[in-house]
Amino acid sequence: MPVTAFEARTRQFDRAPIGARGYYEPAVDAFLERVAATLDGDDDLSVSDVHNVAFAKAPLSKRGYDPAAVDAFLRDVEGTLAGRSQSAAYYIAPALEHTHTRKPPWRRR
Repeated sequence: MPVTAFEARTRQFDRAPIGARGYYEPAVDAFLERVAATLDGDDDLSVSDVHNVAFAKAPLSKRGYDPAAVDAFLRDVEGTLAGRSQSAAYYIAPALEHTHTRKPPWRRR
């Protein structure tokens, strides 16, 4: 299911299990704001940017966001961005390709 900018801005994640350090919340929130801006057309995150993002661990006194929940949401974001990039690509029907190229003058007849 595609992710919307509204979902990226308002998504709430569970806390990491007790005794485990999750992702640092402000870093995740800032990245999700960039995701929302990309979905709105105001930023240009790529699928590889989302795939390769790494978040710092939460401070020792905090639990942070559950990494499994954040990673699952980011996989959905990757799918959404991949679908958008494929649908945004220009398509020229194979039967029409020859009409979009101009022949050199010595080949025209």
